[in-house]
Amino acid sequence: MNDELMLSVDIVILLKNKVIADKLLIEALRLAGERGSLLAACRALGISYSRIWERIAKAERILGTKLVEAKRGGRGGGGVRLTPIAKKLIEVYREGLEILRPCIEIMGKIPSIERPIPELTIMGSHDPLLEKLIGIIRSYGVKDIEVHWVGSLGGLASLILGEADIAGIHLLDSNTNTYNTEYLKRFMLINKAILIRGYLREIGLVLRPKLKLSKIDEVIEMMRKGLLRIANRNPGSGTRILLENILRKYEINFSRVKGYETEYRTHFETISAVATSNADLCLAPYYLAKLYNLNFIHVTWEHYDFAIIKNRLKKKAVQLFIETLKSERETINSLPGYRASDNIGEKVVP
Repeated sequence: MNDELMLSVDIVILLKNKVIADKLLIEALRLAGERGSLLAACRALGISYSRIWERIAKAERILGTKLVEAKRGGRGGGGVRLTPIAKKLIEVYREGLEILRPCIEIMGKIPSIERPIPELTIMGSHDPLLEKLIGIIRSYGVKDIEVHWVGSLGGLASLILGEADIAGIHLLDSNTNTYNTEYLKRFMLINKAILIRGYLREIGLVLRPKLKLSKIDEVIEMMRKGLLRIANRNPGSGTRILLENILRKYEINFSRVKGYETEYRTHFETISAVATSNADLCLAPYYLAKLYNLNFIHVTWEHYDFAIIKNRLKKKAVQLFIETLKSERETINSLPGYRASDNIGEKVVP
């Protein structure tokens, strides 16, 4: 057994004892800088876009500044470029690597796995119904569909960077009490993308087994007292934004909510945490609450829509996606907690 043991070293970059970057993130940034696309970098490394996106978002929150930003040109009229701080991180990492190289064998280079550009790339907020619709589209012959759950704001950012064809979003603007259109304006996407009406999704508070509460006011009061732990979604997700709107309405300080800083990437993860009593509650679609046989307190019906880059509208896979939305009204209405919008598949005028 001793012959099988080996030492392996990696370098991590810290700021105030918080990890900013490791080998994987540095390699992704380096390739993104070379290729002008974070998605292309992820394909080359054989890793998911959402995995790197979350690491970049976390590093940016710690640093208080951007690591990547949009640039003009490139694939689909977009792309990324590295900021000076990102370039500095790569430089610091290389310097550390050179210091360690004489001392110990560094882990081998991350394998490069080049992947062709898929027929359809969808990014944005996780949704169980969207997963089913993607399966239907695949059955029509569009096999190569790349999907990354990066949250609604991440989906819009991916459109700006030219990484995605379609972004699934459900972003409530508290000032106008409307969904999605205000965020396209805020991200200056009005002239670059269109919003296609999707469907309505019932969302509410999902409670762990044996937690006998029936009113949102009861839940809020227990949260105010710090008696409940929430399984929260990742920053940038529409669900987390909705939760923050609820907490503001009831004048609850975010820092007083147990579990607020947790970051679950999908609704399946938050529901699983609640179902196994690792958390007391989460904000999630009714469909999943019913699937897991958990108590559900209604909050609202929200619009889950699709932002699409204008210069991708002629792609056959994008056209098929829109047609599938229109034709699968019966499928959508058959799922608990979902309703097809009257103008599903049509352009929404801001």
